[in-house]
Amino acid sequence: MRTITTWAAALAGMLLPGTALAQDMQSDWYVAASGTISMLDDSNTTVLALPIPPGYSDNINKFDTGWGAQLAVGSRLERARIEIEVGYTKDDSDRYVAIVPDTGEIAAKGGHRTLRVMANAYYDLLDGPVQPYVGAGVGYARIKVKHTAARAFFPTEEPRRLLDDKSGELAFQAMAGAAFRVSDTMALTAQYRWLTAGKVHFTDLGGFEHVREHSGHNVDLGVRITL
Repeated sequence: MRTITTWAAALAGMLLPGTALAQDMQSDWYVAASGTISMLDDSNTTVLALPIPPGYSDNINKFDTGWGAQLAVGSRLERARIEIEVGYTKDDSDRYVAIVPDTGEIAAKGGHRTLRVMANAYYDLLDGPVQPYVGAGVGYARIKVKHTAARAFFPTEEPRRLLDDKSGELAFQAMAGAAFRVSDTMALTAQYRWLTAGKVHFTDLGGFEHVREHSGHNVDLGVRITL
């Protein structure tokens, strides 16, 4: 662990302007936990290779406000921080809009369940009792989707389970927020986080490929404890 800390301090000494010698830097480990208000963007979806003209369908899945939670462990090196985060969000959908064919809004039941593992880097903009910060992360998102509804080409039929699949994708996120220090070892945190997994590929129960966009906005409220 001492070797890792020494190399991290040396790297920070080269990358962070105005810092003292890397060997004089202090490294603090911390753990963090937070809850999430998840606002997943409406998802543009294309269903491919259908046996009905024009051979595909385009839909927009509408999502309600969801929830989630995450845990993280990280290390501070002056104003820079690096961490590993594990998070989960649940976003439900109760309708979709069929664009091709143009059959309008159709009731649905289902949504996305997303488990992610992210490597994040942050920079604290100020010292003091209130510390605003910015950050970015990259990692892996495992997205499970369920969709029960009438088919777009037959909007008056009885709803049926159309999609029940999961897929893993490369994910990116960007964060901005603030930590509010309440003691030497504890801070309350509030941040905005945008996450995207791009276009995610699923296979429905009829064997047809669905390409869904997955991105959205999150508000995370939590606590950070220095070890």
